[in-house]
Amino acid sequence: MLVSWFMVVSLVLASCAPAEEEEVVVVPGEEEEEVPVEEEVAPPEKEMIRDSLGRLVEKPKYGGVFVYCASTPIRGFDEANTMSYQAYANKFTNEELITGDWTKGPTGTNEISWLAGDFALDAEIGGVAESWEILDEKTVRFHIRKGIHFALNPASEASQLLGSRELNAHDVAYSLRRHFLTPGCYMQAVHTAEEQKGWDAWAEDDWTVIHQWNPELARVIFEYSDFCAIVAEEVIEKYGDMRDWRVSHGTGPFMLVDHVEGSCTTFVRNPDYWRKHPLYPEDTMPYLDGIKYLIIPDLSTRLSAMRTGKIDYLALEWEDAQSLIATNPEIKYFEYPTSSRAISMRMDDPAMPWHDKRVRYALSFALDQQAILDTLYGGRGMILSAPVVPWAEFMDMYTPLEELPKSTQELYEYHPDKAKQLLAEAGYPDGFSCKVVTYADYVDEVSIIKDYWEKIGVDLEIDVREFAVWTGITQRKKQEEMVYPGSSGVGSQPAKFSNFYSVGYLNYSLVDDPRCKEAIEALDKLGWDYYEEYPKILKDLFPYILGECWSVLMPGRYTYKFWQPWVQDYSGEGSVGYYNGVNWINYVWMDEDLKYEMTGRR
Repeated sequence: MLVSWFMVVSLVLASCAPAEEEEVVVVPGEEEEEVPVEEEVAPPEKEMIRDSLGRLVEKPKYGGVFVYCASTPIRGFDEANTMSYQAYANKFTNEELITGDWTKGPTGTNEISWLAGDFALDAEIGGVAESWEILDEKTVRFHIRKGIHFALNPASEASQLLGSRELNAHDVAYSLRRHFLTPGCYMQAVHTAEEQKGWDAWAEDDWTVIHQWNPELARVIFEYSDFCAIVAEEVIEKYGDMRDWRVSHGTGPFMLVDHVEGSCTTFVRNPDYWRKHPLYPEDTMPYLDGIKYLIIPDLSTRLSAMRTGKIDYLALEWEDAQSLIATNPEIKYFEYPTSSRAISMRMDDPAMPWHDKRVRYALSFALDQQAILDTLYGGRGMILSAPVVPWAEFMDMYTPLEELPKSTQELYEYHPDKAKQLLAEAGYPDGFSCKVVTYADYVDEVSIIKDYWEKIGVDLEIDVREFAVWTGITQRKKQEEMVYPGSSGVGSQPAKFSNFYSVGYLNYSLVDDPRCKEAIEALDKLGWDYYEEYPKILKDLFPYILGECWSVLMPGRYTYKFWQPWVQDYSGEGSVGYYNGVNWINYVWMDEDLKYEMTGRR
């Protein structure tokens, strides 16, 4: 470029010279004309600071638009009418009473993975509530922060109605009541009418909220305090609900300014947001100018966009992850184990073959776990990651395979001859036929199980349904015999133990076991001591559950999160707090200079 520039300059100077002088054309590489070399300028030194943990780090910069990509559309914008964990937009635009502590995650002290979306009381900090106090066995008082204002969003009709009104305790109490009492809402779906008795929330004055439940469920007050988006009553009174994105309003770090169904949702920075970054208390969140939430159903298109730097984040299974690592080694990634998938068998019908424990053991002995791990997941995983997944916050209730009773360890070894022997002892010397209901995503995995079971005489029919149909069947417990993927345990939700081993909606094996019921009853009686005591109870119970083999487990696979090198202060977090979706984007910053250097784009 320098040579070309000097050529142009020389030509221009020559054209401006007197006519009688001979025109001289400079040819690159001619010895007669030396081309000066521009002095190389060293890149500016990175500005370093100490974060709130005392670490020397690069000072974050403001600016940039984070491009997130998902395969399925945002389900809705109103948590009272959409499952809260599916209302992803609200995690950017609205706030909750309490929230997860970013400093305790992988980017901080790594005390918690922030992968689960589960509730961890010792990792929660104030959100809209600056503090709280437990008044008695069933009551909590929350003290609401002053100085938090609803965002002035020019694209929102609701925002025009509200202006920049200050949020108060009445907004909080109204939001809680709406979240609990709207017909068909999540709270009514997961709690029986009997359980809902005794619940209430009200504003004691402009800055304090009383939240109350019966003693057995009072602890859940905290869970839903990090689950319920705060909205304004006058907006709901005027518009009825928030299903239309144009009614979006909140006090969160971003404002929703555009939504094209099934294509793209656009958020811009809330310039009046109040919160300081937990790692950089001198800086107000967020650092980003905005977020583009793209919907790209096709995986190959998502991969191409990641390879070319057109999106900033992508989650993948191992096959596509290995391909991306090979083609783009500069992209950062995080590999972690996920819960073992399982084929669950109905345990409520004594006529079923697997009601005999020997049959269940035979079905497990028939699977070559190591071969499945190597072929299906490329060796990227672990033989056992259930009933709870071995993440940092759950290790005090996880028992490694090698520490389980020998009889349970054998369930994850390959013993086809022993499987045939057990079937014969149970009265099935020639095997039997059975059926599993699944959906398209898992046909390959179920086919592997089918092939292994055929070797011991068990003929598995695969009933493939549309996902919506499969969901309807399993939620109503209408499966004829087996379900895949079924209940592998509590996975990443140990606090939801009762959902898997009682009348819970994830109890696909329809287990009605006295020891599990006893544990559930003990958990319900813990009250405020629940979060301290439940790991001890489950640590003791989980080996028993594995030994009962109500579900035949597959190996636990690794999964992957990828992000571009210019995405800073990110280490693979997911939901920061209880079911908060992709709210980790609120905390990161973009190195726009690095992005320009690598892609030519900002």
